[in-house]
Amino acid sequence: MLDNKNELRRTISTVTELFDADKEAELVELLRNSEVTSEPTDYDNWNGGITYYSIYIKISVERFVKVQDKQAEIEAKIKEKAALVLRIYENIHVGQVYIIPKSIPRIEWDRIVDLFTKDQLISEVNYLKDTMISVSTGGQRIQDVNDEFQQRFALVDKALKRLTFENPNPFNDLWQWYARWSSGEMPQYKNRRAFIGEMYGSLLKALQESEQPELLTVSVSLTGWERIDRTVKEIKMRLRQASTEEQFQTVGLLCRETIISIAQAVYEEEKHPTIDGVKASKTDSKRMLDAYIAVELGGRANENLRKYARASNALANELTHKRTANLKDATICSSATISLVNLIGILEDRH
Repeated sequence: MLDNKNELRRTISTVTELFDADKEAELVELLRNSEVTSEPTDYDNWNGGITYYSIYIKISVERFVKVQDKQAEIEAKIKEKAALVLRIYENIHVGQVYIIPKSIPRIEWDRIVDLFTKDQLISEVNYLKDTMISVSTGGQRIQDVNDEFQQRFALVDKALKRLTFENPNPFNDLWQWYARWSSGEMPQYKNRRAFIGEMYGSLLKALQESEQPELLTVSVSLTGWERIDRTVKEIKMRLRQASTEEQFQTVGLLCRETIISIAQAVYEEEKHPTIDGVKASKTDSKRMLDAYIAVELGGRANENLRKYARASNALANELTHKRTANLKDATICSSATISLVNLIGILEDRH
């Protein structure tokens, strides 16, 4: 029974809800962020036969280290709740629960920051997969979708190469795929679906299980702020590639350009009078942002936010002219700049 994925999923879902009702937040989070499998590990033929299942809770190494001291206690609690859920089945027992550390693939997502985010790449891979299934199972016509398929295939292939993944799909043209499935190897729709699913299965699993670092993540919409979007992507890419003082200074220059662009995007001369009464030039991000925040976040309570905006601008300017700039300088400056973009975006209701 528990070797059936759907039954196991339902059982663990119920166990999670029970822990949630008991206010066991740590166990709820652990189960919701784990991969759960099960297999029969013992059988007793007494009284009609009883099958004992072992349940394996696979969690990231980082999470495992945090709970390792309480591992036995947590395993016992999960076993108790699972036994409660399964008590209606006389021939099904939980033998043991094991919490197992599992290494999560680490992908350097900044390598493709100018192409895709993690979610966007997964979406593109699914598009390729779904399109190949569709054209080979009576859905879309190849002549209608092949041009778009080829363009998106090329971008995905470029991204996978940067991430050092081998592209599992040898068909960059749907007519090549047509020649393969119509050769007689895959006479039925189910054969073609299975072939494509297996071809992309390992890649999608690796992409989905990987963790994308949160540092330098823009959490607000940049729709309509195309220039800012471009420079933020450039900052991330240049930061990853930088190794010399001049390259680190270039990151600072991009940060300064981003701050100028964000100031130009939100500053309105009539609405945001400058603090010192001096007219702000088109590149005077300090005056523009000071004036903007003074209005949008007025009052003594928001003084720290005003200081934060000024500090971000100062960091970018300092790094641009710092002849001994290093990776730490560039990373701090980039983080402060993108945090400023998020701050202004929230004020502009873009979150």
